Amino acid sequence: MKNDRSNPGSISRRKIIKYAGSGLLAGAFGSTLDKILASSETSTEKHSVGAVHSGPTPVSLIIDDGSPVDPLFYEIPGYETPYLVPHEFTRRVADTFDRFGLHGKFTLIPMPSCLGRIDQSLKRVPQEHLAEFLKLIRERFATCFDITPEFLTHLNAYNLKTGKYMHIYEDIWISQASPDEIVEYFSLAFQILKNVGIEANGITCPWVSGIDVEKKFAKALGDSQWNMFNRKLTWYFLHAAEDTENPVPMSVEYKNEERGQIVVSVPSNAGDIFWSMDEPGHENRIKMIKDGIERLVSSDGKKGRIRQLIETGYPVVIVTHWQSLYTQGTGLGLEGLATLAERINKIFGSDIEWVPCSEMARRFAVSQG
Repeated sequence: MKNDRSNPGSISRRKIIKYAGSGLLAGAFGSTLDKILASSETSTEKHSVGAVHSGPTPVSLIIDDGSPVDPLFYEIPGYETPYLVPHEFTRRVADTFDRFGLHGKFTLIPMPSCLGRIDQSLKRVPQEHLAEFLKLIRERFATCFDITPEFLTHLNAYNLKTGKYMHIYEDIWISQASPDEIVEYFSLAFQILKNVGIEANGITCPWVSGIDVEKKFAKALGDSQWNMFNRKLTWYFLHAAEDTENPVPMSVEYKNEERGQIVVSVPSNAGDIFWSMDEPGHENRIKMIKDGIERLVSSDGKKGRIRQLIETGYPVVIVTHWQSLYTQGTGLGLEGLATLAERINKIFGSDIEWVPCSEMARRFAVSQG
């Protein structure tokens, strides 16, 4: 997720992690640039650009930062938005999934904005509001989307020993944490989701958390999933590319031959064209979203990022954010998503297949032998 975590001099997320949108600045956490440079020099098992498949091309939609509250309310001081996300909006999102047959991954933050645990209570969130939100996620979202945590808080790191929030963010914490600490941290995230009736088969990384220690991170994820669920295939979302940049392939980042376990990196290759909140005025926001849709799929279907990805074999994964769809209570981003989904389905028809990200990972793992 992109946001301004520090000051006006911070480096833009667009420039740093090649993600979606511009305007709001990503955190200028001290070693970010070093992380990106280091990651570009690290060799990983990127043996093929995508899973070998016959038939329709798999397509996934990633929605980050899911929470019963708009996470930007606490992440950006002065950000104007309704605090609680109404259930009517959450139902509209689920209806959009159903209408267009969408599948992918939805984040459910276990301890959103450091407000507490979703399996217990959240500050300033009525218990009935939390309960209904979780019910909708279980009954309407989890039927077609993988539900994953995005670490624990997507903000300050949580001290497992003291039960208090630390004065560093989770991206900094993971870089210096021991493998055992990371396993314990992830296990708590999975346990919290399990306590509310959701079994997560993977994880999402806030910002670029773990990119500079990816091998350590991937192994810790594998160990946590094995300890919690005895799961042989797990996956994560960390890497991303905008529609103007070179696509990112899927990759195997950890294997455990004894367990027969594999950990797959599933990237996004179409950035968040619905993050319009930086644009002044409703009409400018509408134009930004329309232009983004055209870049992903031209109106005649002959051009655009989606066609490029399909033809080159890179993962067709689109990313957006809960707050992007919500758009400060207006739902403008959700309207844009419906327009994009309708266009994709109309143009590509039976040549594509919407699938959860875990299915993307499974197919890739099979293709790797």
